[in-house]
Amino acid sequence: MKDASLAVRVFRFAEESPRRAALIWAIFLFALTSWPSPPQVPIVSTTPHFDKLIHFTLYGVQAFLIYRAVRWPGKPGASLARVLAVVGLMAVWGIVDETHQYWIPGRSMEAGDVAADVVGAAAGALAASITSRRLRRASSAKLQRPVTEVG
Repeated sequence: MKDASLAVRVFRFAEESPRRAALIWAIFLFALTSWPSPPQVPIVSTTPHFDKLIHFTLYGVQAFLIYRAVRWPGKPGASLARVLAVVGLMAVWGIVDETHQYWIPGRSMEAGDVAADVVGAAAGALAASITSRRLRRASSAKLQRPVTEVG
């Protein structure tokens, strides 16, 4: 694992410890939104609504990690009910986060940010649901392969 890139190590960690990964990302999100008067990045700051793409991405990652971290009752795999549960949680989280930013100097509370959070959460939860279905199919296919004798 010494030669594995940082991205590979992060993905392995998220797969091996999904709850820890979701918690670490949540702390990261809270730290980002608690940062008073964040610095302006020239190219990004001048692009209209670029912050919405950032919200979409950050909340999409969080929803993906939460979906993977929760031990859902019933059959494993894809589930629209699970996706909706995660999206609902992330919608509440987005509203609370925007309300929290109201009291942070240099920050503002915007409904558009909440909308981007919810759309990103939906994308992340759907991606987690689809990948969980594929992972389940791949693992069951491995279990069902006949064992051949050598010799």
